[in-house]
Amino acid sequence: MALVLNYAASYYAAFNVVARVIGVLVFLSLINRDTNPEFKLTWLAVVLILPLFGALLYVIFSKRYTTRSETKFLLSLGEKLNKNRKESRDLAVSNEMLSLLSSRDFGLGGIALSLTSSDPLSCLYPDTGAKYYSSGEELYSDLLLALESAEKYIFLEYFIIEEGVMWEGIYAVLKKRASEGVTVRVLYDDFGSMSTLPKGFDKSLLRDGIEARCFSPIRPTLTSSHNNRDHRKIAVIDGEVAFTGGVNVADEYINERRRFGYWKDGGIRVEGIAARGFARLFLSLFDLTARSDDDYGKFLPPIEASEAGAPEGKDVMRRGFLLPLGSGPMPFYRSPVGKSALMNIICAAKHYVYITTPYLIIDYDLTEALLAAAKRGVDVRIITPGIADKRLIKIITKSAYPALCEGGVRIFEYTKGFIHEKTVVSDDVIAMTGTVNLDYRSLAHHFEDMLALFLSDEIINIRLGVQKTLSDCCEITKDEAKLGVTERVVRALTRIIFPLL
Repeated sequence: MALVLNYAASYYAAFNVVARVIGVLVFLSLINRDTNPEFKLTWLAVVLILPLFGALLYVIFSKRYTTRSETKFLLSLGEKLNKNRKESRDLAVSNEMLSLLSSRDFGLGGIALSLTSSDPLSCLYPDTGAKYYSSGEELYSDLLLALESAEKYIFLEYFIIEEGVMWEGIYAVLKKRASEGVTVRVLYDDFGSMSTLPKGFDKSLLRDGIEARCFSPIRPTLTSSHNNRDHRKIAVIDGEVAFTGGVNVADEYINERRRFGYWKDGGIRVEGIAARGFARLFLSLFDLTARSDDDYGKFLPPIEASEAGAPEGKDVMRRGFLLPLGSGPMPFYRSPVGKSALMNIICAAKHYVYITTPYLIIDYDLTEALLAAAKRGVDVRIITPGIADKRLIKIITKSAYPALCEGGVRIFEYTKGFIHEKTVVSDDVIAMTGTVNLDYRSLAHHFEDMLALFLSDEIINIRLGVQKTLSDCCEITKDEAKLGVTERVVRALTRIIFPLL
């Protein structure tokens, strides 16, 4: 940039004309782009502050899309997985469950229909078993038992894998099961695990019979695709048991190592056919990374009628419903599924909505939805960390407090340490837990996963778990929510770039 500007100084008139023409074209592109107004405003500022180069940055980095080759491959995978959804009866079960859910609660049925329309791989299943975990330690203990029971395959997908107590426990089981003929696959994100794993980690696992892949290796190329990280945390055993939540494979998540006080996390286990939804999510990114062409019928065979509660459906009417969901960049995901799920839950709340999140960097839409819920008398509570993992992010999170507190939203900080759990529960009828943070990156760029529960008995346990967490929190008053001088300055300097992060 400096060299080009120095050269252009000799041709200022021509440079000025070119910069203005390109600026106008980018301006028209931004104005006509169907996206978040805050995103538009931020890029307009970049284009104005950096003539020509701002436009160049916009062209390179503004698209929240996968690369052309990734898009082509993902769409091809999507077609094959959709074909499997039909052949394996997942889609037929999903349509039946949508009808049953709508007959029990039309509003919840509408939410489920909206979300299945947003995620091209999703299916609604009957609740054949769900268990909520209010700590990483509890989840890890059950995960090891489930891994040891694997007979056909094990799929593990994590943003972070770090060598230590937790990984060694998992690795010992994986190596043993692989040696006994179980298909074992591991997918981890290169950016998330860059500082926690040695180079060639995937190759070392291959020598143990474990099919390992590193998602989107970081390379020194000028591309926005590096933004699209695999932030999922998924474990699937035989397509019959699955785990997800905020827990990565690293010792702080099970408090074997203390960094920010007690690490409060959460997650969920599903049993039965709903686990197939997470297997489908795993296969989509594993095959994208490995550029492989799996026989999906091998991992997702046809559903037996008895598994879905058919043919009578009477037992299903007494159960709840489970919806595994994926979210990620366009165009494979036509809309931000995570944000859509949050908006639906908040806007439909009648009595209460409780949210736990490690970060609170939300846009205008989510802010207004939370304030509107509070104004109509809904008990809206948000739990954030008392001890932050990043000081700057703590200030940015706190910058959301004043408007929310003034509008009647109650903010609580977890006093025992850092809360990493990502859970939403409302009215004892709907809940969601998974990997989605309340920040721009998670809602726009990352591949994420979550489980939505409708009318499930486990929703009560999720609400009780959040209420127990509230007992370890202190509520932020309106006076405490006010920002200091330094915090206001930091907020002013950083808020404009939030949508770019």
